[in-house]
Amino acid sequence: MRRAPLLTAAALLPVALLTGCGSLTPAATPQGESGAEQQAPGQQAPVGPHLVAEGRVFDPAADDVDPDGDCEGEAGRTAYEVFDRAAWPALDVTAGDATLTCGNASGAGWRHIADGHTGDFGELAELVDAEWEDVAVFAIDRALEQPTRVESYRDDIVNYDVLVEYVDGGQAERSWMVTVGVGLGSGQVITSFPDEQH
Repeated sequence: MRRAPLLTAAALLPVALLTGCGSLTPAATPQGESGAEQQAPGQQAPVGPHLVAEGRVFDPAADDVDPDGDCEGEAGRTAYEVFDRAAWPALDVTAGDATLTCGNASGAGWRHIADGHTGDFGELAELVDAEWEDVAVFAIDRALEQPTRVESYRDDIVNYDVLVEYVDGGQAERSWMVTVGVGLGSGQVITSFPDEQH
């Protein structure tokens, strides 16, 4: 992930295409193992309860983001973050960038995620005494860079999913599949939300 300059991104997908973002969740939600935990550079192995996604441990200090700094007073098409997006050859999806714009609450982007999914990400954040924004950006970054799976949602949207686990005492106690919907033509992040796995 790299911080985007405050530049105007490509046009957002029409709002009509974005209603019912919860429906971006794929029907199948297979369980899986996340693999060995890895720390960010300079990060020590966690001692207490923590979150891990595809081998990377969430660090509340290192993964801290400014929740409003880049979007406060900015237009919806302004880039909030630009993420590296992995290729998924099985779906003919090439690697590239995925831009999370400031967006709007009723459509797509950061404001949409904040409006509709603060509580969802807050549930994970509360477990590790973190802010929902930090967990959301961490999960979005991991889903796009190191997805557990990628599935086609429509001809123009793919869902990058990553398994996020809450680990306590060396055991995964709970897990969520975090979905990140990305427009194939625009390369824009439409939405993101966690879905607890049972």
